[in-house]
Amino acid sequence: MNNEFEPNAAVEIHDSMLESIKYAGDVLVVVIDGYVHRSSGSPGVDPGSCWNQVVELHFLKGKASGAGKATSIELLDGRLVLSGEVFENAIPLPLNHRGDCRLELESWNDIRSVFEGEGVSASFVGPPSFIENFTP
Repeated sequence: MNNEFEPNAAVEIHDSMLESIKYAGDVLVVVIDGYVHRSSGSPGVDPGSCWNQVVELHFLKGKASGAGKATSIELLDGRLVLSGEVFENAIPLPLNHRGDCRLELESWNDIRSVFEGEGVSASFVGPPSFIENFTP
């Protein structure tokens, strides 16, 4: 998805799926089939639109713990922590953070996965699918 119309985006962890986890050298790649809010303001807060799109999170020197190997999990809640700043139920995009980072994901069936690294970046994979307009 390009940022031509709605430059700000965020994955709403609730309503998303953890699809896969893989390593590419010392990079942990976490693949989320995301429910993505897009807005010219603050995604998920200001009017905008909602899309389904795959997002890859790349954790530098990444580690997985908890049920970290479980995949195809419907997510209930979670948080992203970037050098102490907490994003509840959201992964802001674009994302390119250097420093301590942790993604905590919780499923409907009490599976908890934690991914940590020394930095994290995110990229969209493939085309988005429109779901609905968002009006708070």
